Amino acid sequence: MNPHLTPSENRPHTLHDAPHGVGHIAPFKILLGVFLALTVLTIITVVASMFDFGEYNLIVALAIAVVKASLVVLFFMHLIWDRPFNAIVFVGCLIFVGLFISLALLDTGQYRNTTNHGQAPDVKHAPLVKPGE
Repeated sequence: MNPHLTPSENRPHTLHDAPHGVGHIAPFKILLGVFLALTVLTIITVVASMFDFGEYNLIVALAIAVVKASLVVLFFMHLIWDRPFNAIVFVGCLIFVGLFISLALLDTGQYRNTTNHGQAPDVKHAPLVKPGE
């Protein structure tokens, strides 16, 4: 046995023995930059929550969240240095989430004029029956 080889290279190769090299090591400057960007985006999120953007509140919050999630996935999860197929899957998931949210928001426009905002509906409840009666 050669002491300079990794343990997987010292034993016979089998079908399940895949190469296990060290993953990509991101430079500290990049990780620090992403951390600072996430910190700034978190501050922007808090400040944005103090303002009323009207019907754009959800869009502003989701835009900030998508940017933060993309930074985490790209740099902390090393997707930027991974196979392109994984990036395609990630972008596809973002597109489908946006599609689902937009379809749900289209539906809210159908009943917007029929709701009383700020008021509870008048609902008549059946009288409560006490146990044992």
